[in-house]
Parts: sequence; C-alpha cells; structure tokens
Amino acid sequence: MKSIKIHAMIRKTLVVLILLSLGHALSHFLKAKTRFEPDSIKSPIYIGAKLHYGFIIPHAEDLKPVSESNIWGFQVDISKLGISPKAWSNCNCYSRLGFSFDFFDYRNPEILGHSYNLAFFFEPYFNFKSRSRFSLRAGMGLTYLDRVYDEASNPSNLFYSSKISGLLLLNLSYNFIINDYYQLNFALNYNHISNAGAKMPNKGMNFPTASLGLDYILNPRKLQPQEKNLGLRDKKFLKYSRMFWSIRSVEADSLNKRKNNLMIGVEAGIIKGLSNINGLLGGMEFSYDGSFQDLSNRMEQDYSPFIFSLHFGHAFVIGKITFTQQMAWYVYRPFPSASESFFQRYGIYYRIGNMVSVGFSLKAHGHVAEHMDMRIGVEF
Repeated sequence: MKSIKIHAMIRKTLVVLILLSLGHALSHFLKAKTRFEPDSIKSPIYIGAKLHYGFIIPHAEDLKPVSESNIWGFQVDISKLGISPKAWSNCNCYSRLGFSFDFFDYRNPEILGHSYNLAFFFEPYFNFKSRSRFSLRAGMGLTYLDRVYDEASNPSNLFYSSKISGLLLLNLSYNFIINDYYQLNFALNYNHISNAGAKMPNKGMNFPTASLGLDYILNPRKLQPQEKNLGLRDKKFLKYSRMFWSIRSVEADSLNKRKNNLMIGVEAGIIKGLSNINGLLGGMEFSYDGSFQDLSNRMEQDYSPFIFSLHFGHAFVIGKITFTQQMAWYVYRPFPSASESFFQRYGIYYRIGNMVSVGFSLKAHGHVAEHMDMRIGVEF
C-alpha cells in the first residue's frame, strides 16, 4: 500500500514538473515569436487545455478482460495559426500547427498504467467566417507508458510492450468563438498507440475519447478569404510513386538472439479527383520483409520474404497535404504472417516543392497494427 502511494506521488510530481517545464518553454517561445514582429504580421497563438473521457476498443478476444474501464485524461497544447499566403497554400485554408502534451489514466493501474504523450499536429479549418468553426486535427508523436507487457510480472497487457511507443491521433472539433481572446471547443478524438512492430506483443491500443476544452488566443486577427490554389478537380489524374522502409524486429527465443531486419519496398498509383480536395485512389505495392526471411530460417522453412498487393481507397489532397485510406488485397504473400487476405493502409504525406513528398504510413489488419514505415517519393 505504501509503495502504491509513493508511485502515485512520483507520477503526480512528474506531471507537475513536465507542465512547469512546458510552461516555461512556451513563455520563451511566445516571446521569441512576437517580440520582433510588427503588429501587421503577428500570427495568432493558441494556448489550450482539454479534459478527455473515453474507452478502449477491445479489438481481440484476449483484450476484453483488460478493456472494461472508462479512461480519462487532460491535455495542454500550443499552436500557431498561419495567416500568410504561404501558410494558406499548404491546404487552401487557414490551419494551425502546434504541439500537445497529454496524460491518460487507463483506470487499470496494475496492468495498463498511464501514458504521457507528446505530439505534433496539423489542424485545418473547414470554415472561418462565422463564430462556429469546424476543424480536423491529425498528429503524430511519442508516448511514455509506465506499465507494459512483461512475461512474468504483467502478462495480461498485450496492447504494448515498449515503454516508448508511437502515437497517432485524428480529431474532429467544433470550435465556438466566445470573443476575440477565447474559443470553446468540443472534439471527438481517435487515438492509436503502437511501437510499429519493433517489439512483441504489439496489438496496439485504440481509444476514442470526447473532449471539452478552452483556448486562449494571443494576437487575435479577423480572417479574410484568400485566393485558392488549383485542386484535384483541375487535374485529370494525380499520379504518385514512393519508396518506403522500416526496421522490423524478431524477438529472441531459446536458440536465437533478438534481430532487427530491414523492410523495404515501392508503391505507385493514381488518384482521380472527385472534388477540389478528395478523390478515389488505385495502386499497387511491392516489398521485401527481412523479418519474414529471419522467421523462415528459424522455422527451417523456405517461405519467400516478398509481398505484392493491389490497393483501392480514398485520398484527401488539401494543398500540400495528402491523406490516404486504402484497402489492400494480398496478391502474393507466401509467408503465413496473418490469416487475413486483406489489410488497411493509412498514410499522410507533405509535398516539398512541386513534386517531392515525404511522410509515413501505418499498416493494419482490422484494428491490429502491424507496423509503420517512412516514405519518400513524387506526386505529379
């Protein structure tokens, strides 16, 4: 009992220290951003706080016993609203770039513990002329998890096994402008935690939440319409080609040490515009997975480590940002890595210049994440 109280005190102290450090860093950030800028070019700065309440999705039968509690959390963030023509061109809209710090209590301290998340986000507004504004936030970052899988002491936590893991988030927000300096927001949030297959078990945690928050706005500005760049509707097809790679680990066993293996591949496809910002996608993907080769050798089998798949899906193309959601069919996959014939892939990319794009994608079978990879290529 005494040990539990000490650990709880340490966690609370850690949260307070992080918030104080974040507040100190933010004050310097704000001074640096505003001290030397004339009023005519100062960008609005948003400082926000939110409370979250939600649940964990038990996407496998063996996860249901540890997914029965409702979770809560709080969030603080800072962001900058781009008002320049260059910032507008990123998405043909007004958008915010910023950082958020979240703390989540999964209400199961012995098995799931807590998470401390730091994420970078991009949040475009769908409208800006009224006091009611809708926005979509997409972000990625890192999370520190204080209770992870351990074969001896915590075998029930099959969600995550790495104390440092990846975080992906997607939020739909309703923002109400109270006055020039305050904005109330309500959001539906979808969060995903995974170590991208670096360590097993890694079934990944998906937890939707609802949040209520308040933003304080420094340097408020009245937003004016700007000229829109050409969108998808002005092109017959948007073609793309990318190379991707990641490191996939195979855990140690009684005969072999833990080994990191290269996964590398290429993809190509086309996007047919349906409107200025969204279209249908069709493509293919070919890859080599060194972890399959490693596992085949351990099993004394001769499975090929190559994969070929066909893709169909949807894409949002908002200025320089491309967000894809794909359903893919395994045409060739000799290694029995999963029972499904299909998988999903979610990608987000940023275009540099006229053609080059960089980003990352997440591969999943249903709600179970398999791995994440980095991608670089061209869009034309």
